[in-house]
Amino acid sequence: MSNGTGGRMAHGITHDETAIRPGGDPALIGGHRVIRRLGSGGMGVVYLAETRARTPVAIKVIHQHLAADPAFRRRFRREVMTMRRVARFSTAAVIEADLDGDLAYVVTEYVPGPTLLAAVSRRGPMSGSELEGLAMSIAVALRAIHAAGVVHRDLKPSNVLLSPVGPKVIDFGLAYTADSTTLSVTRMGTPAFMAPEQVLGSTSSASDVFAWGGVMVFAAAGRPPFGSGAGHDVLYRVVHEDPVLPEFDRVLSELVRRALSKDPAARPTAEELVDALGAGATTVRLPAPPVRRGHGRLVWGGLTATLLLAAGAIVTSQTTANRPPAPPVDARPLPGANPLLADGVRFYTQPDTEAARQARTWAAQGRPSDAALMRALSRIPQSMWLAGNSPADVTRTVREAVTQAHRQATVPVFVTNNIPGRDCWNGGAPDTGAYRGWINAVAEGIGDRPAVVALEPNSLTRMPGSPECPQDGKAAVRRYADLSYAVETLTGLARTAVYLDGGVPGWPAFTQMAERLVNANAARADGFYVNAVGYRPTGQSLTYASKLARCVHLKAVSCGEAELAAIPDDAPGLPHFVIDTSRNGLGEWQPPPGRFPTPDEWCNPPGRGAGTRPTTGTGTPLADALLWLNTPGYSNGRCTRGTFGPADPAYGIVTPAAGQWWPDQALERARNAVPPLTP
Repeated sequence: MSNGTGGRMAHGITHDETAIRPGGDPALIGGHRVIRRLGSGGMGVVYLAETRARTPVAIKVIHQHLAADPAFRRRFRREVMTMRRVARFSTAAVIEADLDGDLAYVVTEYVPGPTLLAAVSRRGPMSGSELEGLAMSIAVALRAIHAAGVVHRDLKPSNVLLSPVGPKVIDFGLAYTADSTTLSVTRMGTPAFMAPEQVLGSTSSASDVFAWGGVMVFAAAGRPPFGSGAGHDVLYRVVHEDPVLPEFDRVLSELVRRALSKDPAARPTAEELVDALGAGATTVRLPAPPVRRGHGRLVWGGLTATLLLAAGAIVTSQTTANRPPAPPVDARPLPGANPLLADGVRFYTQPDTEAARQARTWAAQGRPSDAALMRALSRIPQSMWLAGNSPADVTRTVREAVTQAHRQATVPVFVTNNIPGRDCWNGGAPDTGAYRGWINAVAEGIGDRPAVVALEPNSLTRMPGSPECPQDGKAAVRRYADLSYAVETLTGLARTAVYLDGGVPGWPAFTQMAERLVNANAARADGFYVNAVGYRPTGQSLTYASKLARCVHLKAVSCGEAELAAIPDDAPGLPHFVIDTSRNGLGEWQPPPGRFPTPDEWCNPPGRGAGTRPTTGTGTPLADALLWLNTPGYSNGRCTRGTFGPADPAYGIVTPAAGQWWPDQALERARNAVPPLTP
């Protein structure tokens, strides 16, 4: 467990809210119900607890004899502040901390999972996309650590946690910060993964990159690059001998070789690792020699608290040029609160939709009953789709919506639909850089107001490189990277919930969908959504999504029926989901067998109706909401169902192009709504 022993810390509480059991363990800490003790170490005791909202957290309470030492209190305060300085998208954020009360403690997210050491010992070495995802995850974690001015100094397989939602780097007990006022010249680290300069008493961020190379060798071969045995023997080989490397695929071979260079200046930086892995590059730009501060002395500092740095399975570089500067530590809001989990949620209704305009048109044409149905349809809160607007336009559009929603005490729901290669080979932003700039513009428009974002329908169901969207392997890496960037950027906002594409029941296979969600940085997202492109009944979608959540929880490994059934709904770390009910009132279309060469049941199915209205009252613990992500009345495209066309044989007309408003279909969906629309 990541929050188990030896310096692992979590969430903070006030002493007057702490109840102590007769046996000495608390029953309640700061209003959080203690479930059980996870472990203890030289620093304190760690507990698994849950918040009032039933969110699992890990709480570390410092031993009383240490808390009584003023010098330790000062050190503890520095450590917690250091934890908070690392970018929140890559950490299990500090939720709260009491540094001055009778009890000293911190509270962070609770993250279960085996270490890389345990997983490789049990299952054997990694390869393929699993290994590449691990490489990217750790590189992104190092990039965030180093950007905060921190050097880990003890990156090794036992400090890499394979959580259900992606690899995380843990245990910063030996880390130092460049601006710390504490000096230490003690050689620290684990011999098999220490850099040569670390053996000789000097450390920099390049030492962590060396350790990254060693961890990759262990993951791929099941052994360290310089062998095992007595510590002094290993250290001699680290300084004087070449590493023994296994075979790596593609870019990893070059990156690991450079990372394990004896010369720190010859190693790539963590940022360059991320760039090369994300782009699938075969060469790496050599970094400039390291610059030492002051008189060339590296200043050490204690950091005994644990950071859990999550990046999902496959992510890519976030350039600081595209992001606003991070606010001061004390100005940062707490980790993004999901507005769907609040009491009494009401959703924002757009003021002038196509349905509202259609109602006015039909009223003027003397069609009062049809106009009334369209007015009723327009009053249902529906998502706002954001597509190819310029960054300035999308910022303005989003800001206007969230501002109006805030005035009404409602929550707006957005759907982004602009990822590069949206329709496999075309559509969406022209490239990764443009997409990230566009996502930044969406984030700027939302700001600190509540919002829900469903990211890129079909982005994972029609995954580049899959049978549904055949492309080369690099396209898949780019897709995961783009989605991961969007997840990290938007979940970094104060009150924005972000959900990834979870497909529909039966498409694709749920284990495949789970693997894609893990790779797309489900570690950071609030969950996933299902049925946004389908018409599946809500009950079927709930069953599917619950199964998918458990498979994601298991990291798409061993997702048999027995393993899934063994996971309760309240298991810590289970991802949540939302379901699109906008068009599923009558379920799926079942055309007569043999009527059409290719039925294309998903494309403008006739006779369908709108479904259950948006609500957070789902009756299912893992289902955060039923939402209208799609809008009844927009065409899926010009479907010919295997005929020569151009007319759709199900309707006998040439239907509107994809994304165009289709009044007759909107009216049909409104007439067939279940439950009925009230004009």
